[in-house]
Amino acid sequence: MKASYFTLALLLLAGFSTGCDNISEDDRYYTEEKVPVNRNLLIMEFTGNSCMNCPTGAEEVEKIKLDYGADKVISVGLHPDGDKNSEPVPSIHTRPAGTLQDFRCAVATDLYKYYKPGGFPCAIFDGLESSMSSATGDWMTRAKEAFRLHSYVILNAECQYDESTRDLNVTYDVTFSDDLNKRLSVAVWVVENGILGTQTMPNGSKDFNYVHNHVLRGSLNGTWGEHIGDSFTRDSQIVKTASMTLPENWVANNCDVVVFAVQDDDKYVQQVISLPIGE
Repeated sequence: MKASYFTLALLLLAGFSTGCDNISEDDRYYTEEKVPVNRNLLIMEFTGNSCMNCPTGAEEVEKIKLDYGADKVISVGLHPDGDKNSEPVPSIHTRPAGTLQDFRCAVATDLYKYYKPGGFPCAIFDGLESSMSSATGDWMTRAKEAFRLHSYVILNAECQYDESTRDLNVTYDVTFSDDLNKRLSVAVWVVENGILGTQTMPNGSKDFNYVHNHVLRGSLNGTWGEHIGDSFTRDSQIVKTASMTLPENWVANNCDVVVFAVQDDDKYVQQVISLPIGE
């Protein structure tokens, strides 16, 4: 009887051993799962002070921010050169009254040539051309779809601004929550809020005291930023700086820095953050 029990035990042990050999690597309990980080959304909005539908686009972006949180949705208003909606070129700037202000910038023009929007207003969600839409009624859905995309990038940044020289220095660091085999760049842009100026309204009238927010002013390191690498390992970190001298007509206290990590191939924005120049 004891021999029979011993034989049975050996057979059971052999069965367990064989069963373990058949478990695939993906099914093992200790396999680490790729976990995306909590991501933000970048909305790039083509707009213009002569576009009567553009105030509606601005309102829709604010609704998206209200739904998802202003800290989660970062918007940039693009006023490109060469589009009829950006004419007449300059806008009347009422601070101080009667001075002229040109909202156009080279970066916005580069983006206009790249995306080729069919009409204004037009929004791009997280940089993907496939997300581009001129139908403001679709923008909330596009935002919801964008938040479903994954990111494995963690961004942090800090600003140093000298009021006497108007020199701005931004230090940013990029950390990866998992391996990422993508060519990445990091762009550092400046946007200005609270600019009072002309705007054609939906009824065709002119509002000479319209408040233009998140107007893209320029970039510290080029349209698509600085290339930081071709592939990255989990927990690796990259630290870089970018700098510029702010033009006199930019109100530094109303300016924010927008920092985003973008894939070089399809312009998908992995992550984006925004911070005031004063912090």
